[in-house]
Amino acid sequence: MSYHNILSKFISTLFILSFLFGNLDAQAYKIKVNFKGYENDTLLLGYYFGDKQYIKDTAYKSKDGTFTFQSDTLLEPGMYLVVTQPEHNYIQILIDKEQQKFAIESEAAYLNEKLKFHGSKLNQDFNAYIDFLSDKRMLADSLNALLKNAKDEQEKTLTKSKLELVDKLVKDKQQEILQSQAKSILSLVLRWSLDVQVPEFTDAKPEDRELLAFQYYKKHFFDQAEFQDDRNVRLPLFYQKVSRYLERLTVQHPDSINLALDMILSKLTPESQNHKFLLSHFLNTYANSKYVGMDGVYVHLVENYYAKGKAPWIDAENLAKMTKDAKALKPLLIDRIAPDILLFKEDSTAFRLHDIKSPYTVLIFWAPDCGHCKKSIPFVNEFYEKFKNRGVEVLAVCSQIGTEAKKACFDAVKSHNMLSYINAYDPSHVSRFKIIYDLKTTPQIYILDASKKILTKKIGAEQLNEIMDKLLSFK
Repeated sequence: MSYHNILSKFISTLFILSFLFGNLDAQAYKIKVNFKGYENDTLLLGYYFGDKQYIKDTAYKSKDGTFTFQSDTLLEPGMYLVVTQPEHNYIQILIDKEQQKFAIESEAAYLNEKLKFHGSKLNQDFNAYIDFLSDKRMLADSLNALLKNAKDEQEKTLTKSKLELVDKLVKDKQQEILQSQAKSILSLVLRWSLDVQVPEFTDAKPEDRELLAFQYYKKHFFDQAEFQDDRNVRLPLFYQKVSRYLERLTVQHPDSINLALDMILSKLTPESQNHKFLLSHFLNTYANSKYVGMDGVYVHLVENYYAKGKAPWIDAENLAKMTKDAKALKPLLIDRIAPDILLFKEDSTAFRLHDIKSPYTVLIFWAPDCGHCKKSIPFVNEFYEKFKNRGVEVLAVCSQIGTEAKKACFDAVKSHNMLSYINAYDPSHVSRFKIIYDLKTTPQIYILDASKKILTKKIGAEQLNEIMDKLLSFK
């Protein structure tokens, strides 16, 4: 046989093998679903990504009443949902890199109670664990009810020992899964669900135990967590646990939140999906927070992560915009000294913001043609009358500039009865106050202390009375 014929035969054989094996892998995932009694012709496959859920696939009812989700690409590992229409009832399933071809059956009226899996040991184990937890939770609830109504110490002691046994059974089951399936996504789910076992601190003074318990709980909150696994981003417990730490266990002050975020992000590599999700999510969260002062977290994340190349997915144009915004916001953060600006009174007398000697200065930027300003000024007038003899001064800065500014500003001052406190403007914009104070909208209100440190900012005029009452009571 000639060399040419041998080569041709070899190539033909490779083609046939490639075709055969290609067909075997043509459906990288195939999930067949049979929900008895389900009348709708559509079923959805959804997935978790951080704090949200998205639709991945749609299956339509076949002639035998079943639904099949399938594709020639693998599903990303994580927790998925099979969702009915239109009620949006659902079951949760786990997807790992292996075993992406399996069958699910249940009954539409009892989706989770009658749930069975075929061809997926992972989901059989997951479902068995959920059933086990449900049974033990019901038993614990009944024992807690007995404990609450126990008639004597003997009954209490017996009931407590039964509760301890239930707790031990749960912990033993969890350890069994963690040891026998250490790399499984089921173990990863477990790690994010485990809570901290807090000692009773019996040796401490009774009045100290609550604080010691909290400190211990916070310190050990992430002991069981596995941050390096990129499957986390598609597990709802991952986001929920991180958010709980930031919202419930961290003082809601920018400095404390920044330290907490640095600690969490230090456990991740910048290239990971977990890092990208958490950094992007919390940047947007604190940039758009409804709580005063949280722009300090935004500035911190931009300066220490985005500007330092730890967010390689961001493009140059957006990075430049973010760094510019952060630079503008930084001088105006809570606890910073408010930037000093040169201003002018109606008689052209010049003075500076920092010249005002008062325990508190309320700085207001407003505009004559601003509708919201017109609604806010009566609250400011009322506020000043209440607090002017309690160490509070008001500086109202008209933001209009140009040759017509003087007439527009001070005509409005008179018409709105603003004459009792300090009014000023900067018609030539020599102080660049609009840029320095990032005045995109009006009114903007700041409360400053005697040293002109920013105590709070960008609050509504209707909030002034309440906030100043609190500030004076704290003092």
